[in-house]
Amino acid sequence: MAKAKMKVFHVLTDKNIGGAGRWLLNYLNHYDRETFQVSVVLPKGSLLIPEVEKLEVPVIVMAEMADKSLDYKAIAPLQKLFIDEAPDVVHTHASLTARMAAKFAKVYLIVHTKHCMESTKGGYTKKRVKKIINKTFSHKIIGVSEAVSESMAYGGVDIKQIVTICNGITPLQPISKEERAEVLKSYGGDPSKKAVGIVARLEAVKDHKTFLLGAKEVLSKEDNVCFYVIGDGSLREKLVAQTQKLGIEQNVIFTGFISDVERMEAALDINVITSKEEALCLSIIETMSLGIPSVGTNAGGIKEVIADGKNGYLVPVGNYKALAEKIELVLHSPRSKYSGHAKHLVERNFQAKYMTKEIERLYLEGRT
Repeated sequence: MAKAKMKVFHVLTDKNIGGAGRWLLNYLNHYDRETFQVSVVLPKGSLLIPEVEKLEVPVIVMAEMADKSLDYKAIAPLQKLFIDEAPDVVHTHASLTARMAAKFAKVYLIVHTKHCMESTKGGYTKKRVKKIINKTFSHKIIGVSEAVSESMAYGGVDIKQIVTICNGITPLQPISKEERAEVLKSYGGDPSKKAVGIVARLEAVKDHKTFLLGAKEVLSKEDNVCFYVIGDGSLREKLVAQTQKLGIEQNVIFTGFISDVERMEAALDINVITSKEEALCLSIIETMSLGIPSVGTNAGGIKEVIADGKNGYLVPVGNYKALAEKIELVLHSPRSKYSGHAKHLVERNFQAKYMTKEIERLYLEGRT
């Protein structure tokens, strides 16, 4: 008689495909289907629904679930779902609601992944409340980088609950010169120019303002560069206006959301991240798998990926002049100076197959 599979439900409230969504897709590409029976619970209208279905993983669409962490009206429907379906594990991503529902449904193992830096603001009382909430509604909490785990511990999460499992990616496939030209042209870019990109939600924490100011500095000296703002978000109109005000709109391309962002990433010569805080940055890891150098802010988990001077450069948060200086340095250096270290780092530390095995071990160990 075949051994019963462990039943795992992943719950993600995001309707867009951000870092948590890409984490989930990387996991789903590698999990052990002989040992685990995985389903994904998503809100109605989530862009992840067709992407998960492509991987032949069951999707449960919850119309009652909103795109936010705490949604009281969704507790009862989720609790009913967990009672009816009886999963062994509920693994949540930015959903305190699902953790509460899983607790009320008496799910054996509740795992939560923290995909962003924990806020450390507030005094003892706030940290104590946070600790009680996490102890009550989670058994294990995964930090996707050492920086995230440290921020959780400092912010009040019990260190006994924290497990660090670094984000892993599926290495990108290289593209030919012809494919690169096709990709860049499809977004209005000039394939004859160097491509410098930022792959991030157009939100304040990503600090695209610094990226654009840095682009202005570079373009005042270089005319063979095109800058690509890859992604979408609430600040798009404001950033487009800033680009026009800076007079660099001819050399800056806003691509909007790209579902197959990997091809665009593979077309870059430099990948940049200007976040004020960042858990790890999947995009930087993905492009490094092809040996593409990066320039990023010394914030959160970025410094766990960018080794200054080896696979790219780190700059202070908000310092657009330093950003421009390092971009110019990379532009005038052979890629081979950075590519070996970049590829080796990803192969050693950031493979999705290794990440998935660590998560599966956590499931099998249970609450211990």
